[in-house]
Amino acid sequence: MAVEVAVCDDESKDLENVVRMLSEIFEEEKVPHNIQAFSSSADMLAQAGKIDIAILDIVMGEMNGINLGRELKSRFPEMRIIYMTNYEEYCMQAINEIHAFSFLCKPLSGEALKIQIDELIREIEQSGSSVEKAFYKVFDGEGREHPVIKLPLDSIICFEYIKTKRRTKIVLRDRTYEYFCVMEDLARELEKYGFAVNCRGNLVNLRHIVKIKGYNIYLDNGQILSLAQKRTVQFKEKLNEFIHSCV
Repeated sequence: MAVEVAVCDDESKDLENVVRMLSEIFEEEKVPHNIQAFSSSADMLAQAGKIDIAILDIVMGEMNGINLGRELKSRFPEMRIIYMTNYEEYCMQAINEIHAFSFLCKPLSGEALKIQIDELIREIEQSGSSVEKAFYKVFDGEGREHPVIKLPLDSIICFEYIKTKRRTKIVLRDRTYEYFCVMEDLARELEKYGFAVNCRGNLVNLRHIVKIKGYNIYLDNGQILSLAQKRTVQFKEKLNEFIHSCV
């Protein structure tokens, strides 16, 4: 699975330089990756998909990197942040408030960036040993039946009960499966892994939530799920607990 990297800097030359260095580092390490580049906090908040590593300039015009990092952390709790700055006095604030992975002083050194990225890649690989769950008598998107499949729980975005088929849909970023299960039992089993019931017949992976607005849950695959009014308080409490457990 590719490492998802997002860079934000309102100085175009600095942004281009960081993207170039990152591309060289990942290619040298032969690590699959995607790099998203943003010249403003607003663009990043509006357009960024899943992020494993964020590299943020601290001093930017509309929203500083610390506030941007705080907002991104609420969306992607397991995201790691590297800050870039010309002003070292911001560094301890970044580490203490946002739990940034590290900070680098501008102008960035390719060697210093490589050290940090190499360490983050190792950390992501180690933490990427996501718990796998076996699912039995599963139907894929083409209707073929599989006796059993194993899926990393982190990769599952949500489960949706299909009443007409009496099956539960397993939604991943690039595909779906269907199988028979008791949703209540599944919810109890997966609660400790960061899943919560948002409405009857739906179970969502909290790590894939981008934001909650009203009674809508926005996911990082572009999907929007409904949040039952009677579950709102409890669901948001679980989401906040999950976010704080990741920082």
